[in-house]
This record gives sequence, structure tokens and C-alpha cells, in this order.
Amino acid sequence: MQPELIKLNRFTTIPFLIDLLRRKKLALLNPAFWDDFNDRETMEIYRKAAKAKSIYALCMTYKNETIHHWNAFANGTSGCCIEFSPAKLIDVLDQNGIMHGKAEYIRVRDLADTKIKTEQIPFVKREPFSPESEYRLVALSAKSQEASFSIDIDLDIIRKVTISNKVPKPVFESLKESIKEMVPGCRAKIYHSTLYNNADWIGHFRGMGKRG
Repeated sequence: MQPELIKLNRFTTIPFLIDLLRRKKLALLNPAFWDDFNDRETMEIYRKAAKAKSIYALCMTYKNETIHHWNAFANGTSGCCIEFSPAKLIDVLDQNGIMHGKAEYIRVRDLADTKIKTEQIPFVKREPFSPESEYRLVALSAKSQEASFSIDIDLDIIRKVTISNKVPKPVFESLKESIKEMVPGCRAKIYHSTLYNNADWIGHFRGMGKRG
């Protein structure tokens, strides 16, 4: 494991969160449905080069939440962020033969001067995507392509779950209790994101206003 990894965040939606918690399985998805056509094509090129019948991937980030992560991957009232323990997750990935690593961001004009090995292809992205700080999981299979590929996990690899700030507080509280009831074995803490409404930030400036 790379020693600088402090966390691995998966920005997703509540249906995928519930599926993960209930089945205790981490689902890697078919990249053919990704929005980024560049990624879709390079993943397919790698699959053919590796002589595999199918390929699956999952995108995470090793950085703290940003507005980009929420808007791009967990937008709306169904958005959430799952924080994993890097050490525990990577141990599971290695046991299951799942490739993983940080994405390398390259400018188009630098491609000709950059030596990219075949095994690096799934982890190379265009430079404009660098704010994602992506950590990618990739699996190859000798079986025909399906929508997803799942691996078993223990729920203790999940540190916490953050629900989108766009979810009203009463709904968040209800959702939080429902998750705890559905998955009694999950010890992960469940938080409400404060990205759009942070009491400490607002309080500081209110205090300035009173002093002024």
C-alpha cells in the first residue's frame, strides 16, 4: 500500500450504498457505460491487449470531499460518500487479484513523449480530470462481460458514510436510522455533509458582524 494514502472515498448514490451494506459486496462496474468516452475506449483497448473477455472498474478518490466530487458523482438528494480504510480495502483487493492504483494525468500534447506501458493504460487519464485525484480499481475476467463484478467485503473496512447536504435534515435523520436498522452489523458512522451549510464557517462571520 502506498503510505501516503490516508483514506479512500467512493462518491456514489444511496441505492449503491444500501446494496453494498446489505450484500456485503463491493461492485465494480462495466466501464462501457461511463460518461467519459476517452476512458471507455482506453479500458476496452486494455481489455483486448490483456486478452480478457470482460473488464470492470471502480473509481475512488484519495482526497477530501470537494464540490466537484459531489456534483460529478453524487449529485442530488440521493448522493453519498463512503469512506474506506485504505489498508483494509487494499488487503481485500490484493487477495482477490484486483489491480489498483492512483490515476496518472497526462496532457494530450505530452502523449508522444510519455512512455506508457500496457499495464498502465487503465490508470491514465487526461489532465483536465486531475481534480478528481482518482484511485482506480480494475478487474479482468475470462467470463463474458456483465454489468458488474462483485467481491466480498467485511463491513469494518468502511469508516464512515456521508449523506449529501441536499438531503433535508429530517430526511437525513430518518435515513440514518433506517440504515442502522437494515444493517445492524455496520459500525460505520453516518454523517450529514456540511459542504453547503457549515455552522463553524457561518458562525465565524456572524461573530465578526456582531463585533463590527
